[in-house]
Amino acid sequence: MSYIIFASYGNDSIALIQLAKEKGLSGVTVVYSDTGWASDFWLERVEKGEAFAKSCGFDTVRIASEGMEALVKRKKGWPMGGGGAFCTAELKVKPALAWLEENDPEKEATCVIGVRREESANRRQFPEWTEESPNHGGRELYAPLVRHNEAARNELILAAGFDVLPHRSSECFPCVHANIGDLRQLDEASIARVERIEGELGINSKGNPRVLFRPKRHKGAVGIRSVVAWAK
Repeated sequence: MSYIIFASYGNDSIALIQLAKEKGLSGVTVVYSDTGWASDFWLERVEKGEAFAKSCGFDTVRIASEGMEALVKRKKGWPMGGGGAFCTAELKVKPALAWLEENDPEKEATCVIGVRREESANRRQFPEWTEESPNHGGRELYAPLVRHNEAARNELILAAGFDVLPHRSSECFPCVHANIGDLRQLDEASIARVERIEGELGINSKGNPRVLFRPKRHKGAVGIRSVVAWAK
């Protein structure tokens, strides 16, 4: 049997790869979806994570996407938070499905993800096994970390030789769901990149600037630089 691990190389991903190693899974490919929106730090993290996966005897793959900047310019606006965030589908799900259809047309592989029930109320009943996962083209889905609490997950991360990150994955930086803590982490290069794109997107049909974060959710702050100043 072959396994396809979908990894961001965040904490849960590293734990997942370590667990796959401990379980002796074979025929494993670790897949990273490149959103074109990762921080510079995160690209270094991906390289380290891929080296670790290869040391476990696993193959690694990066799936390309059109990238966040091209996506928002095509859509003429940023993804909104909540159910209006189209970026995950466009930059991760659709490219991954296309890759799966090309590399596993017979749907024989088992897809593996690092979901844990402890993470949120929405995931509290997440099944360990799903016979046919719509987000994975009807393939079998395995979530071996579902019963792991944070302490158990961290043991796997340390066993893999990694430190536990104090933040979530930065594969999308900043994420449209960024909280105040995430916003405070933004470096000048990331702020300048968002600021440039906001300027290039211009004004919408209602006369409002097309900004990444909605002012009404950030005390009226308009534009990334103002939002970061508010967060700090």
